[in-house]
Formats: sequence, structure tokens, C-alpha cells
Amino acid sequence: MNSNKSLNKNFSPSRSWKARWIWDKDDGKIKNSYYYFRKEFNLSKPANNFRLYITAETRYKLYLNGKFIGQGPVQSQPFFKYYDIYEVDQYLKVGKNCIAIIVNYVGNMPDTRGGLLVEILNGEGVPLIWTDAHWKVKRAEAWRENTFCFRMNKSTPYQEFYDARKAPSGWTVPGFDDNAWDHATVINGRASDRAPAVLPWSYLLPRDIPFMLVKPVLPSRIEYVEECLDIANRVRGEDLSIALSACGGPIKYSRLEGVDNLLSEDGETIVQNSTNHLDHIFDGVYDPCIVLDFGKVITAFIELDLEGVAGGIVDIGYAERLIDGHFNNALEVQFADRYIMKDGRQTYRSFTWKGFRYIKLQFRSCYKKVKIHSVKAILTTYPFKERGSFHCDEDKLNAIFNICRYTIRLCSNEFIMDTPWREQAQWLGDVSAVTLGGIYACFGDTKLPAKFLRQSAANQLPTGLLPNITNVVSHNWQAVLADYSLWWVMALWNHYLYTGEEHWIHHFYPHVLKVIYAFLNYIDEYGMVRDIPYGIFIDWADVDRRGECAVLNALLYAALKVVKKMAELKQDAYTASLVQEAQDGIKANFISRFYDPERKCFADANINGNLSVKISEHTNCAAILWDLCNEDMAKKIIENFYEKRTVSYTEAQPFFTTIVLQALDKAGRFDLALKIIMDRWGKRMVERGASSTYEEWGINGSWRSGEYSGFLRSQSHAWSAHPAEFLIRNLIGLKILEPGCHTVQLHPQKVSFNYSVVFPTPLGLIRVSKKGKDIKISAPKNIKVLGLE
Repeated sequence: MNSNKSLNKNFSPSRSWKARWIWDKDDGKIKNSYYYFRKEFNLSKPANNFRLYITAETRYKLYLNGKFIGQGPVQSQPFFKYYDIYEVDQYLKVGKNCIAIIVNYVGNMPDTRGGLLVEILNGEGVPLIWTDAHWKVKRAEAWRENTFCFRMNKSTPYQEFYDARKAPSGWTVPGFDDNAWDHATVINGRASDRAPAVLPWSYLLPRDIPFMLVKPVLPSRIEYVEECLDIANRVRGEDLSIALSACGGPIKYSRLEGVDNLLSEDGETIVQNSTNHLDHIFDGVYDPCIVLDFGKVITAFIELDLEGVAGGIVDIGYAERLIDGHFNNALEVQFADRYIMKDGRQTYRSFTWKGFRYIKLQFRSCYKKVKIHSVKAILTTYPFKERGSFHCDEDKLNAIFNICRYTIRLCSNEFIMDTPWREQAQWLGDVSAVTLGGIYACFGDTKLPAKFLRQSAANQLPTGLLPNITNVVSHNWQAVLADYSLWWVMALWNHYLYTGEEHWIHHFYPHVLKVIYAFLNYIDEYGMVRDIPYGIFIDWADVDRRGECAVLNALLYAALKVVKKMAELKQDAYTASLVQEAQDGIKANFISRFYDPERKCFADANINGNLSVKISEHTNCAAILWDLCNEDMAKKIIENFYEKRTVSYTEAQPFFTTIVLQALDKAGRFDLALKIIMDRWGKRMVERGASSTYEEWGINGSWRSGEYSGFLRSQSHAWSAHPAEFLIRNLIGLKILEPGCHTVQLHPQKVSFNYSVVFPTPLGLIRVSKKGKDIKISAPKNIKVLGLE
């Protein structure tokens, strides 16, 4: 047994698998394909401490003796593949048992193929059941493969078409006749067929986060009902969103009764298509449609409980918002599913979750009545405990905090995503710069941030930079956003500060150095990074990124500060000296290269010795926050930008307003930071009815190019949720002085409102409250609090 604690903190011990990776006889490359796997086995005595280990490419649904156990695994790269562990005593019995699994191979990651790996161990750790050639497998014809693929999505890109008539009955329980099924094919490794010696799954590690919280929720309201003419989309028939986005009229020919019953557990809703066409004179068939509102954007599976008719169809469309009061998801993010009914009472749950607020149900080919007993969203979300909190006597500020905290929760599932609506992707910069800090402040969780940092490092590219999205495979090193890697470096240090766990720095220090070296390759004679060939994101704003980009150099300067601290922790004198020299170069020349004395602020870029005409909040607030200008300059910039308003500048979008708020607070202008929160999040989100935070200040278009372009913006973006952390941490002036929060500094801000704040630490809760002029502070005895007068 491996007893090396330091080793185990960074490397999960490689477990010995008796199981083999298996699949059907095909090559495992059929995209959006589904397969049934099953195996029956006998137990001579009751199960005692039995464990089941399972992983699959891409995702599985697990059943034991007909009971649904769970689904997974955590989305991950094949060279960093997670497996799940279940305690299964309660699902097993003496005698014959059946393990049954559905596996969906998505095929949206290169270098992957379909595969399943399972074994059950008894209480002594002896394998009893394992995947091998004795398992049975069958292609799941109930699911259609060639459905529409929304390629921007990185998790569930395909529309799901499921035909209940084609599903085998009773296949998940013992006694099912699977003689016509094929024997599974063992996937061969180079030297061995036992995991982890089989490619592409070269490294298997146990799930390092809890299973998701799952609970049913009912719709909050019936948005509207209508009937739509049933017209086939013969050109793009695989895309359900087109027909679902058609506007209908009042119910006239079809049947729709008791629709309000969908809002409760009781009652029935009757739907039926028009049948007038059967007289061969009436022209057309009309489909009854229901648009349901779940009150806010959620991440959920849809579950239908109904009494159906064989061949009846319900198409399900998902949307984050309505367009001009109507359901329309054909413009962008074409999430939709199709369920084809069998006869009788039946329940359908979508195989994957979606991000949505509204769903549209369109019933087709239901020429006999269909009884709907319920339409539920089965919510799935990370099981955070709300340990951190903010509350004050300003209602709008409370509302801002609530939508920000909710958005952080909304974007936290088995990975931390930008938005559950569009990409469902673990964007490196989004998470590093904003979401992790919000998770610490609102929930005090460290497992999900740890998984993000670890999984992101596993994806490091040959250039030294990290890919933009880190829960999937990325080989496109040319498309990388360089600044995102710098955010990850700083996030790694912040995780160490919060947790006090040094092994994070020791283990990922080599990754950090590769990131920094990638930038130092482009240092020019002025000490600045110039003409870096990769993408520079900064923000969805019209910032000049050419030549020597000021904000990129400021961000590099901030990262170098952190790397020097890491080097000192590592007693790496060479790197400490190297990064100090790079820091000094940026510091010495930043003002001369970017400051415009006529405009009394910093220009966005220096292109061949010429200052850019563009001025942004991004560049100037970055200079203030990261000490690249003196105090007098900072005061003048703040005065000209926010008080006298004598400078025309590009306003930061929600993502980079994180830096704006931090810069103003650092400069002693918490009042202005608070005003920006009220003006931007309050007026542009809360007053517009937002229940989660928008991707940009507008939801109908963007100014990112300098000109307005109308297109959909997400209403559920965690990179816009920084006020959740700011209203907890910055309001009480909290700084972590000793890693692990053993020593902190508090300096509560002078504000006009009363408040109560809780900041969770690994050592317990720090509480600060203000009522009138009285401020009360309590902290665990093992936390040293400085800065109190």
C-alpha cells in the first residue's frame, strides 16, 4: 500500500483493474451513438461493503436489478479520465442479479472512441464482476444518431431523438433473453488489455468531487399555449429547432385541456392533434403547443410522465429567453429533443441535462388523446453549502448579490462552466479570474476549484500555454487566448492562499514556469511583451490589442509578482531573479510606453512607438490595481473617468469590471466601486428582471468591435458574477495574510447601509455585521485577525 502522503496528494494511486475496456464490434467511432451493455451474475450471500467502479467514453447510465443508480463520468480528457465509485449493497440481492448500462459515445473530442470499464469488488476488495468478452452488448436503436449538432456546445451538442417503441422491455433486470445480443469486444492495449494499459485512456483517476444534487422542480407558470401548423422541414429535418420556433395561433382545431394542471402534482392535461384532415377536404394538421416557464435559468433534465399513443411525438425545445415574447431557439443554441411514444403509461427523462428557463412542447401525430400527468425539470447542480452570505438594508444590493451568487451555483456542475446555455465549457480565464473567488466567498468549497486547477494543468499545450477550454481535449495550440493562462497562474496562487495547501504550488510549479516562459519569449527592448502571435481576449470590448498591449503587459506583471512568491516558496533563486528582472522591465517602462500626458491617462497600446487612439477602463484600472502608476496618476485617472468624465473611454464589460471594482477599492474609492455595481448590475440587470447575470451589459447585441451588432448574449454567465465575492470580501476589507486563512486582515468599509456578512474559511466562519456605527466581528479562535482598531 502506498503510504507516501506527499505523493498521494498529487497523484492518485494507480489501482489494479481486473476489468477490460469493452465495446461493440464496431470501431467505436460512430458519433452520437448509444449502446446497451448487460451482465447477469449470482450472489450466494448478502452483499457487504460491495463497491462498483465505472467509467465510460463518453457517458453512462447505470442500473442494478432495474434500479437507476447514477450517471457519469465527470467530463474529462481520455488522458485524464475520471471514474466513479458507488456503494451498491442496497441494490444487490442473494441469487441472480443484473448490471445494465447505457453508454452514449458523443464523439466531439479527437483521439477518443467508445468504451466501457466496470468492476464490482466485495468487502475484501476481491473483484467479483468485471467487464470482459462475456458481457452482452447491443446497439441502442431507440436513439437516432444523425441528429442536429450544435457545435459550439462542448458537452451535449446533439439533439436527442428517442423512440420508446424500439427500446427492449425488461433488459435491466435478471431473466431477460439477450441471446440475440453480441458478445462484447475487448479493446486491446499495446502490452496488456487491463486498464490503464489501454489507450486512449492512459490515466484513470477517481472522482474528486461529490455527486450532483438532483431534485425535481415544476414549472412556475404557463407562458402561453398555441397551435402550430404541422409542416415538415424537408431541407433540414434533423434540426427540430426550426419547427419549434414557428409562431402559432390560438387553439382552434387541436385539443388542449387542463394545461394549468402542469403547475402542480395533481391533475391531468389532455392534448390531441387536429383530425379535421381525415375528411380529405380540410387542409393541414395542427399541433398543440405549450410553452412553460421555470422562473429562472436552470440546469436540468426534462422528465415527462404521460399516457401515450404509439407513434405520438412530443418535440421539446429549450431556451434561455423569449424573442419578442415568442419561443425561438433556431437563431442560436438549438437545444431540442424528440420523444416518440409507445402505448400506455410511460416516463421519459432526457439522457443529458440542458440549460434553460423556457421549454416548448409541441405534440405531433397524437391523433388520439394523450394524458400528461407531469412535466418536470430534474435539477442537477453541484451540492454547495451556502456558508458565505451578504445581506443589507438596500434591496437592490441584495438582489444584485443574489443573482450573482445564483449564477455561480448555476455554472457549477461536474465542471465549472461559462454558461449552461451555450457552450457548457470550462473556459480557463472565466473560471480563474472570477468564478473561483466567488465559490470560496459564497460557499467555501475547495473540491470543485481543485478539480478545475488540476484538470486545466493536464491540458497544457506544447507552447507552454493552457487551452481556452479545459474539460475537453484541445490540440489547437494556435487558437489559444494567451491572457487566459495568466489568470490560471494567479488562480493557482489564490487557491494556495485560501487553502494553505503547499502541494498545489509544488506540483504545478513546472506548469507555471512553462506559462511564464511562453511570454518571456516575446519581451522586447523596452521590457514589454510585443506582437504575441496568439489571441488576446481581455474582454468582450473594443480594446486595442496590437503591438505592445498595455493591459496584457499589466496582467503579465501581476502574474510575475505571483510567480516570484512561488519561486521564493520553492527556494528557486534563479526563477525569483528572472521574474523580478521581467517585472522590473515592465514597471520601469510602463508609464513611458503607455501614458499619454495630454489625455492624462494610459492608452491601450503602443504600436511601433505610436500610442493608440483607444483608451479603455481595462488598461487604466489594470495600471491602478497592479501598481503600474503612481498615486497621483491614479487619482487623476479616477477623477477624469468617473467624476469629471472628461475622457471618452471604452467601458469594461462585466468580466473585466472585476478589475475595475478591485482597482477602485485599492485606490480608496470603494464608494465608486459600489456605485458601479448599483449602476451596471442594478440598472442593467436587476431592473431588467435578471435572475442570473448577463454575459455582457446587453442581451440583444454587443459593442465588442466598436460598432453595435445584434445577436444573442447569454443571460447566465458566471464571469459576470464578481459582485458576489466583492460584497462579501471587499466590503469587510478582508485580506489573507497567512496561507490557509490562519491570519487575516479586516478593514470594514465605511458605508451608509447596515449589513451582515459571513466569509467562510477552511478554519471556520468569519462574521462581520454593521448596525449604525457599531461593527461586530467574530472569528474562530484559530484565526488571527489583524487591522482592527
